[in-house]
Amino acid sequence: MPVIFCLLLVISSGFAQYAPAKPELFVRVERVLREREPAWKLEKITPSQTTDPLLETIVYRSRQGEASISITIWRREQDARESFAGMAIAYDNIRGKAVVKRALPALGDENYMWTHRRSSKWPTIRFRKGNVEVQVFAPNVTIAKAFAAHVVEQIQD
Repeated sequence: MPVIFCLLLVISSGFAQYAPAKPELFVRVERVLREREPAWKLEKITPSQTTDPLLETIVYRSRQGEASISITIWRREQDARESFAGMAIAYDNIRGKAVVKRALPALGDENYMWTHRRSSKWPTIRFRKGNVEVQVFAPNVTIAKAFAAHVVEQIQD
């Protein structure tokens, strides 16, 4: 029995060496949000099931509600550009005239924020910087912009 246990231990440690490491960007974003937004508690992290693109969705909760951040890292910047353009068209088509679409200054290489016509509650911000694409969904514009700013600071050129 001890031999089987030792063999399983050796095999499992070998697999641990080959487990893909979490991308540094995901680690930095989780750390900065923990440090700068202490009222928001981490509720759930959903890691990527693919290697191209790498994707992580982080959900936070506070008394103000729930906020989510989805970060996609593409291997090629061109793929991120095409995905961002396609998602912008899809949002425009799906949400239509019920929302207002606007660009935000100094947020990545390209970005949009969609808000309801008569309310700033539950906006969606999507932006791209290089080969990284991000979506932020939060209870209000102020929170969504703050979370987006934290994320964009962590994306290195």
